[in-house]
Amino acid sequence: MIYDTHMHCDYSCDSEMKLEDALAAATEQGIGLTVTEHWDYDYPTNPDAFTFDIDEYFARFMPLKSDKALIGIEIGMQTHTAEADKRIAQSYAFDYVLASIHCIGRRDLYEPTCYEGRTRQQIVEEFLHESITCLEQERDFDAFAHIDYICRYWPYPGAERELRLSDAPELFDSLFTLLIEKNKPIEINTRRLDDAAAVAGLLSLYKRYHELGGRFCTLGSDAHYKEHVGRRMQEAVELAKECGLTPVYFKARKMYIMEGL
Repeated sequence: MIYDTHMHCDYSCDSEMKLEDALAAATEQGIGLTVTEHWDYDYPTNPDAFTFDIDEYFARFMPLKSDKALIGIEIGMQTHTAEADKRIAQSYAFDYVLASIHCIGRRDLYEPTCYEGRTRQQIVEEFLHESITCLEQERDFDAFAHIDYICRYWPYPGAERELRLSDAPELFDSLFTLLIEKNKPIEINTRRLDDAAAVAGLLSLYKRYHELGGRFCTLGSDAHYKEHVGRRMQEAVELAKECGLTPVYFKARKMYIMEGL
């Protein structure tokens, strides 16, 4: 069964989807899901925007929880939040902790001001350095999300929009090696898999992750609307196969291979 392991509902401030709607959408498609509400401690544009009442989250979710409906969290890493991030990951009985990078240098990658006065190459290197530093810290997570997150928002047009392995091969190798050494899968985020240029860029990155020894990936729609639950999952499965990666999901923080794909 396919598991969509990345989505946001009531407890993510940027989501327009109710928990019950996500569950109904997954059931209709015959897939499993993991809800991963946003947790970004000390967010630069609003320090409390991406935090929420986790106790309430569990109280509401637990009556609905099953083998096909799992409870997780997406922790947005910053270099100065490692201790707080680890404490959240270990204080609750999550099925899955997804790590991501939404900010670099205490700047929000969503905001145009993040890129002002900086070249594309500087942004690529800063993003990768931030990711590497965070992964080198003492943390507790299960997989690494949307490596192409910056491509959604940075201002570079045309062919410059996509990440390329050739942008910073040594830094990509360092990032992937850290994930592999920690036995952390990389996510295939399906949000941009309808764009051939995006797929081409991602293909080179995922293949390199495999060449260095990576064997597992998660699949995540990053849905914020009920219509996006499960989007492009089959495309993600095919991409994983092309890159030699096996799709997995997590339950009670233990990794399971998705069967019957």
